[in-house]
Amino acid sequence: MSEILVLSPGDGYAIVCGLGLGFAAIMILLSFVTNRYTNFAVSSTEEFSSASRSVRPALLACGVVSAATWAATLLNSAAVTFTYGLVGCYWYGAGSVSQIMLFTQNAIMLKRNAPGAHTFLEVIRVRWGAGLSHHVFTFMALGTNILLTGQLITGGADTVVSLTGANIYAICVLIPFTVVLYTAIGGFRATLLSDFVHTSLIMAILFAFMFCTFATNPDLGSPSKVYELLSVAAQNYPLAGNAQGSYMTFRSTDGLVFGIIVIISGITTVFADQTYWQRGVASKASTALKGYLLGGVAFMPIPWAFSTAAALALVALSASAGSDRLTNPGLTAPAAAVALMGSSGATLLLIVLFLAVTSAASAELVAVSSIIVYDIYMPYINPRATEKQVLWITHASVVGYGVFMAIIGIAFYEAGISLGWLYGLTGCMFSCIVPPVGFCIRTKIANKVGCVTGACLGFVCAIVAWIVTAKQYYGVVNVTSTGGSYPQLAGNAAGIIISFLCCAISSWLAPDNYDFDIMRRHNFSTTEEVKAAPTSAIGDEDLKDVVAAEKAIAVDAQGEPLPINNVNDVDEAQLYKDFKVSVWSTGLAFFILCIFIPAIAASVPVFSKSGFTFWVVLAFIWAVASTVVVVVGPVWESRKELAAICRAIIRDVSGKGLVKA
Repeated sequence: MSEILVLSPGDGYAIVCGLGLGFAAIMILLSFVTNRYTNFAVSSTEEFSSASRSVRPALLACGVVSAATWAATLLNSAAVTFTYGLVGCYWYGAGSVSQIMLFTQNAIMLKRNAPGAHTFLEVIRVRWGAGLSHHVFTFMALGTNILLTGQLITGGADTVVSLTGANIYAICVLIPFTVVLYTAIGGFRATLLSDFVHTSLIMAILFAFMFCTFATNPDLGSPSKVYELLSVAAQNYPLAGNAQGSYMTFRSTDGLVFGIIVIISGITTVFADQTYWQRGVASKASTALKGYLLGGVAFMPIPWAFSTAAALALVALSASAGSDRLTNPGLTAPAAAVALMGSSGATLLLIVLFLAVTSAASAELVAVSSIIVYDIYMPYINPRATEKQVLWITHASVVGYGVFMAIIGIAFYEAGISLGWLYGLTGCMFSCIVPPVGFCIRTKIANKVGCVTGACLGFVCAIVAWIVTAKQYYGVVNVTSTGGSYPQLAGNAAGIIISFLCCAISSWLAPDNYDFDIMRRHNFSTTEEVKAAPTSAIGDEDLKDVVAAEKAIAVDAQGEPLPINNVNDVDEAQLYKDFKVSVWSTGLAFFILCIFIPAIAASVPVFSKSGFTFWVVLAFIWAVASTVVVVVGPVWESRKELAAICRAIIRDVSGKGLVKA
């Protein structure tokens, strides 16, 4: 079974075009409401790129979950669970949680040390200059975004085509088209709104799969029945490298290797992908800690619970000897949807995966446009750019990168490159960026030469290790061999380890003594330093007065100046306390999820029936808690603002006058 054509090509086009345009229309309407009835006008560069730095913790957590839940997340987690058993979906979730919580420290230190920054590359430019160091990291950041874009377009298009038989070229063009429409109009706030809709539907489909597999399906219907069928599958289709060939064991050599790859490759994604930094920029300084920690914990059940229900259900339904087994693990999620719920399941999955693609694509558009504006256009082309000029370049960048998305999707398809291969390649090529970025933004001793050298040397060593290991293991270097677990592990590990050693040793032997107060005072809206800009905590009303007064510093004869935003809503001391809390939280989460639980689970060769039932129940409980955080939470924390907007709309419609909420 290599393809699952349960829907017609017309169904595929209808979903992509109809749903895409409908979703774009909703986002455009919401953007109109935001512009008319609130003080957050999209005509502002800060509102467009960072939602005016006003995002609260629950919505930030929702955005973090959405950022981590690509179409690739659902497809890859299901594929590795089908390939390695339940250990695959666990490592996918646990490794991702560790990465997100580790990134919490970056978000806090960005607010503490560079409160006015729009991208992490700006921090590198201000600290180490606009020369080679900034060029190197800009190349790597854009390279990461391109590979991630390839993943989301490739994964989304493959799923649509596998379920409907639609034309792959048409789908690769149509997916970015609708995203560009609402992103260019609504900016990053539209991305956050799409994050909320996307995450809500993700949780809905997660529960649909869980209930169908473990409660209502006539062939399965309970954890006990699924367990019995998985035991049969282990006898008829044993997994090599797993204890007793079982799908219900943590004693899996390949599963452990995959777990290490997830952790390293995922760290690369969150450190080098501007979309994560974009959410850090958009958050309030006082809520960054809560938002990222909640988002990390809330993400866990998405790959874990979804793949437990989908992938293991597919294995259980094809457990008998001689059954029609899936030959392409990448199609596990679509095949499971069809097996469990028929064409309605395929439609539901297709809708959710499409929204996952559009949400991620919207974030990528804003992220890449921010890099183009603040790290290419302003430093090197027009350092005194006005608000109007920056907005024009931003919109042009969104449209241009949308076109590039379609091209890159078609190019990867023509090259025969799979989603899994791109996932591993991201870490192999750019894991080297993780240590120097961390050193730069967190420590005053980071040595410029050593960090830049570490990034470059790590890049070269990672590629060499990746290719050499593929040659040694498989005797040939091609897409198949370089996509293997061990070559990808070698490339990921070599890049991050070599880079870390260069950064650490050089910073120890020849430490810099950088004064972060220079960066805190820096006006990231121009190439100048704002000597008088305060960095202590002030109230919202005071903040408006300060920003209004400081605009005079950046006034340019060409037109309206860019705003200055290097003011936080909490002081530096509080942010440092938040940083220490995030360090302890990350260490504790890593110990529990990546050491303690796997060690306990691996203490038995194969899960018992009661152990598997506990696994299912725990996944369900965690999913409920996550839903409360990322679906109910954003609505609850904004209840007063939503009520005020409703009153403003009623007043406007009834002719009583327009009042901003």
